[in-house]
Amino acid sequence: MKSENQFFVNDPKMDQAPDIWTEQRLIEPFDVDISRRLRPQILFAYLLNAAWNHAKGTSYGHDELSARNLKWVLIKLKMVISRMPRWGERITIETWGKRKVKLYALRDFRVILDTGEKLASATSSWMVLNKTTGRPQRFGQSSDSLPWQPGRDEIETDLEKVQELKHGKEVATFRVLFSDIDVNRHVNSTKYLQWVLDSHPTEHLENSEPRSIELSFLSEALPNEEVAVVVDGTENGGLCAVRRLGDGKELCRARIEWRCL
Repeated sequence: MKSENQFFVNDPKMDQAPDIWTEQRLIEPFDVDISRRLRPQILFAYLLNAAWNHAKGTSYGHDELSARNLKWVLIKLKMVISRMPRWGERITIETWGKRKVKLYALRDFRVILDTGEKLASATSSWMVLNKTTGRPQRFGQSSDSLPWQPGRDEIETDLEKVQELKHGKEVATFRVLFSDIDVNRHVNSTKYLQWVLDSHPTEHLENSEPRSIELSFLSEALPNEEVAVVVDGTENGGLCAVRRLGDGKELCRARIEWRCL
């Protein structure tokens, strides 16, 4: 008997996605910072768009899940960055579904230049939730329209949350605006990274860039709420948290390691 929390995907009418989804991006001037480097939150958005496009038309696509009153939720992301792409460079993003582990779907990414130089690697974990109840859905074991590649690891996926920030200093506050909200009617995942980065001093951001970024998403920020960024770290790395001001609820945890330029 099918459980209400069981997500079955065996519709033969669905399109079969390619093993690896590939798309190109030209780094445009409105996507870079004052040093002509791609903003990390824009790179994050590129990865999410590639994942969205790979799943589109399959049983895991946004429209297909919405028809079942389901949605994807990003739980954790880790990016390892050799260097940020620069204005005028053309990058290729590759992504693939890695494997399903209990309630999690794992997806990896690779970002390369047209010369073959690898700029970044990433791994992510996702859940499918019921939109009404918020309950996670178990993946069916039957074949589906997204090819999983359990032996293809760009980097290892750690399902553990980023370490909790127990002490820290509040360094910035933000109000959730209409432009921060995505189609699921909550703050888009990339906005948390933008808030965390914008809470650092300008001089630091000019003279450093992230070597690695880990984000754990714990709860949702909604329109008109106010959030605070709390930081406890050193110049080369540290922990950050985004918390709702109204009740202090932790919404996102971040760990960023920096390299000096």
